[in-house]
Amino acid sequence: MKYSAEGSRVWVRVHEDDAGAAVLEVEDEGMGMDPGEVEDLFGAFRQASEGHDRTHEGTGIGLAVTKKAADAMEGTVTVETEQGVGSRFSVQLPRAEGVEPQHATRP
Repeated sequence: MKYSAEGSRVWVRVHEDDAGAAVLEVEDEGMGMDPGEVEDLFGAFRQASEGHDRTHEGTGIGLAVTKKAADAMEGTVTVETEQGVGSRFSVQLPRAEGVEPQHATRP
């Protein structure tokens, strides 16, 4: 959301995939990026905007921590992006063995 212009849309989706894994997706209409730069995003202290003239605040550690946590749970973090169009980040976490799904009800 940090890289989305004011007034642009951001979607957050949570669902269960066909294999029973929990999936969290965050998609935006932000600045997007060159797909070739995606792997660099998961290094600690990396940002799309770096250096003395950077345009966004932050430490650049969020995606590194997210990927490390997903890896520890045998999950995945993926990115689909197009420069000037936006990005979609997906975190997929498999269901623990022997755990039945719990479906929330709305109050």
